[in-house]
Amino acid sequence: MKKYILYSLLAALTVSCEIVDAIDQNPPNNLVPDNVIQNSDDAEALLSGAYGQIVSFTSAHYYMYSELIPSAMIGTMSTAGGGTANSEFQENDLHSDNANVNSYWKIIYAVMDASNNSIKLTQQLSESEISETLRSEIIGEAHFLRAMTTFDALRYFGQFYDRSSALGVVLRTEPVNFVTRSKPRSTVEECYTQILADLDFAINNAPDFTVNYRASKIAAQALRARVLLYMGAYADAAAAADLVINNTARSLEPSYADVFSKGLNSKELILQIYRDANSDTDQNNRKRFYSGRAGNTWFPTLMAGDSRQPLTYSGLTVLKTNNAATFRPTYFMRLAELYLIKSEALARSGATVEASLIPLNVIRNRAGNDDAVATTTDEVLELVFEETIKELAFENGADWFAAIRFDKAMQLKPTITSINQYILPIPLAEIEGNEFIKFEDQNPGYNF
Repeated sequence: MKKYILYSLLAALTVSCEIVDAIDQNPPNNLVPDNVIQNSDDAEALLSGAYGQIVSFTSAHYYMYSELIPSAMIGTMSTAGGGTANSEFQENDLHSDNANVNSYWKIIYAVMDASNNSIKLTQQLSESEISETLRSEIIGEAHFLRAMTTFDALRYFGQFYDRSSALGVVLRTEPVNFVTRSKPRSTVEECYTQILADLDFAINNAPDFTVNYRASKIAAQALRARVLLYMGAYADAAAAADLVINNTARSLEPSYADVFSKGLNSKELILQIYRDANSDTDQNNRKRFYSGRAGNTWFPTLMAGDSRQPLTYSGLTVLKTNNAATFRPTYFMRLAELYLIKSEALARSGATVEASLIPLNVIRNRAGNDDAVATTTDEVLELVFEETIKELAFENGADWFAAIRFDKAMQLKPTITSINQYILPIPLAEIEGNEFIKFEDQNPGYNF
């Protein structure tokens, strides 16, 4: 399968970010078989367009907001940027008309919609124009992207922490058009069921690992482990993480520094966005604004003395995800996280202290630290939390969601006083544009 870089075909196909305006289109950007999908090259270009939404030159809303929003909300970054809209993240006082909340919602659903178009139109391509192997791989990758975006929508906008909650998000499994535009929220359990189904499809059909900026079977397995952990299916999460750890397609780098200095060549990275000298310009990568944003409260206290601190931030300047030498990529998943997932999941599922510490100590030792010592499960979990922050700060919300899972958010951030602040408000624009979501369907604690 041709491996298009993530940004190369944006000019060929751009699916609208304005999902709230989708009812005015036929369907988004006039994506119909007659003018988009005529052969296998078109099918690959369509899938590349879905990836392209994530790393769009004109919008930082997916790649940058997945770092800024959660880090500002928990305080590993001091701010999500200037202006009232961004200060609301820092103060944990979000409003439903926040422009950046709306932009984040829209780009998540734009990638989801592009994935659905890729699935539908590639399925319709005639056998004479595409091999069944290539068709299966393209659709498998698209299912992964749909799973990833659905999970991101759920964990930012739905009560992901409560599987019995009715407050999931809008599930979209077909392209948006006049008929499908308005849909109600699904339950949290329904959302998780859809995510796991898409990941199972990707595990069976997506390509084997080739490059770390495209979906693969191992990326789907890794995301499945993360999803199961968030669901509280701890024994299953530990087993899923173990499958990834034992997969020879990826391995830990010898040192923490190597992970981020090798860029696209790092053997530890499972999924990141593609960046090179052409795409990492001041106009194309807004991470140049990351100076002055490292958190200066609880975060430096926790990081003090750890060998990873100088590689993570310097003073108040974020370094890890703003490394110009590797073109400032966004890290969605890397193998170290799977070791931490396994350790946490083992501890939470009743494994012995000794067994739970084994994967944790692999990551500690790689950072130059001695083996952790604990005598109780609670002590293991405290160590896992600290290691998660030290290892994964600024990476795809790992710090924010760890604080929620370990019941640390209110302790670490005085402006977090309610569980309602664990998720963002459904954007006002979505409520106004979706006939099946009413004002009373808004997430608890948010005004209008």
